[in-house]
Amino acid sequence: MKKLLLFTLLAFALMVKAQVPFSSVDGESVLVYSLPKTVFCIEIETEKISQKPGKFYRYSERYLATNKVITEEKTIYKIKNISVKTKAVADLGRTYSVTPSGNLQTSRLSVNADGLLRGVNLTPEPQTSFVKSIDTPKNENSVLDALLPLGEEYMMAGSEAKLAEGAAKQIYRIRESRMGLLTADVEKMPADGESLKAMLEGMNKLEKKLTELFVGETTTETQTKTLYLTPMTTINNDVLFRFSALKGVVAADDLSGVPYYISLVPVEKVLTSGSKSKSESGALYTVIPVATLFTIGDGVNTVFSNQFLVSQFGKTVSLPESLFKQANIKVRVDVQTGRLLGVE
Repeated sequence: MKKLLLFTLLAFALMVKAQVPFSSVDGESVLVYSLPKTVFCIEIETEKISQKPGKFYRYSERYLATNKVITEEKTIYKIKNISVKTKAVADLGRTYSVTPSGNLQTSRLSVNADGLLRGVNLTPEPQTSFVKSIDTPKNENSVLDALLPLGEEYMMAGSEAKLAEGAAKQIYRIRESRMGLLTADVEKMPADGESLKAMLEGMNKLEKKLTELFVGETTTETQTKTLYLTPMTTINNDVLFRFSALKGVVAADDLSGVPYYISLVPVEKVLTSGSKSKSESGALYTVIPVATLFTIGDGVNTVFSNQFLVSQFGKTVSLPESLFKQANIKVRVDVQTGRLLGVE
């Protein structure tokens, strides 16, 4: 019975401790918050073009009168777009603590889930839930068997040339049937326009698949690679990544690709944080971020250019304690940059 009571008290103590929004440092209860550090998320969107020869490419000129065919497998990559976003993470070098005090409103700090300062006397952030999508695997059957429901004459021949001849005849039959529908030169037309549209779409799809058995298949796939960068100093024409037409995006030290360079240059003077005096120990700190020009180029052309506010290049400033002696005061801070938005 005593063990059960001890276990119950211990569980209750842990639950209460989990609900207290501060940690203990040197035996004193304090509130802890962090100012943000800017992380750049560089999304490189590439286009992967894959070419695959058709099974009957050798007979394309004989049966379809065309020599514009794919004869070997090939994969080519192209850069489609480069975009840059920013996100804020907690800067461990600018993490501060505030001692709760009955006459200071700093005791009512508000932080987000990452511990970044939101302000004072603010309502809690709403919780957002995300539903993860699940990809359903696709069951692919043999293309050739599905496209060539040929008769005994072709299937018993055991010859690739004979199969190619049968596929070509199917293509011509589809073209004749489609022309008959378009010119109304058939015994029985579809009941309505939707039925006619569905029949024509089915014919076009089947003809395309059969034609690819001769001229080859080209598929295009869009891929996105994300690079993360947390600069602590300015950057001038450093290699960010390399790009290969055969491999896509490769590492900066992979000489098989063409280099793409990055520059990160403040458009205004970088401010340095002043030293904090002991009299400011109970104050609240914010950031004056620095506007910075972010550019990416291949050495000849600039493929991306934009300005961002970078927190780690900015100066840390202190709000006076006297400000927080006013009852019901509200302080709003931009979570992404650490900049003071307003005092009410």
